[in-house]
Amino acid sequence: MFRGYNLDLSNNEKQSFLGISDQEIENYENELKNLKSILKSKVNDTVVLPREKDGKIDGSKLIDDWFPRHKSDVFISHSHNDTRTAKRLAVWLNKNFGLTVFIDSIVWGSANELLKGIDNVYSVLERKDGNTTYNYDTRNYTTSHVHMMLSTALNDIIDQTECLIFLNTPESLSVNEAKDKKTNSPWIYNELKIASIVRKIDPRKLEYKMILEKSYREFSQQEQRSFDALYHVDDQLSKMESLNADRLQEWLNNFNTSSNKEFHALDILYFGKEVSKVRRYLVNDN
Repeated sequence: MFRGYNLDLSNNEKQSFLGISDQEIENYENELKNLKSILKSKVNDTVVLPREKDGKIDGSKLIDDWFPRHKSDVFISHSHNDTRTAKRLAVWLNKNFGLTVFIDSIVWGSANELLKGIDNVYSVLERKDGNTTYNYDTRNYTTSHVHMMLSTALNDIIDQTECLIFLNTPESLSVNEAKDKKTNSPWIYNELKIASIVRKIDPRKLEYKMILEKSYREFSQQEQRSFDALYHVDDQLSKMESLNADRLQEWLNNFNTSSNKEFHALDILYFGKEVSKVRRYLVNDN
């Protein structure tokens, strides 16, 4: 991951400000249904769990099968109740910038399906009159394993994704009288925590260095400029840059008015109109 953003939508009408139609969201949802159907189809395959030679379950293979490593430009972290807003933002990012987006709720659904499939085979105590009783201890054991797999998969995806955008809405965070930001979602807390500590990698440093070296051979060197249960998430959010609807529109305007497509769309988000000067600084700052 290179950079994270705290997208504050608390004061915006979050279902319309991006200008994405319901039909565009429906088309996107159909694409997600195809992905979810592929993941859901693995429920039956999971009944006989992958095992090592000693007969133990191969947890690593289970993670690879159920939580494939999606290669995306942007990771959207959001509350379950903000799923439609996340989809709207994903469509906007793809439509305007050609960016691929990963929405974490896709994996949440996979985890629930996986857990249900495992428990129906390994945790059942009794089936009677249409009701199923599960073994409490076994159920806790399977849940801890599946949630660990989900957490591991999400951590890997965040690490490999260039940009993370957290949808900061009343659905995701509550603010008490002391103005402390808290979330009651352990998954949001985990994602923000991982985003605050994972390695920060410039994804195009080598690419831009080659472009600049070529440019230096053809043009004189230009001026360079440097640039300066409830879970508390203030510390994690403080490590993210602020983002709002106005800045999203500014990003789109800068992208549309750029003289060429030499720079990646996300670099224009990161550095704005100074992208060329900042990029020169970064690739030469060895």
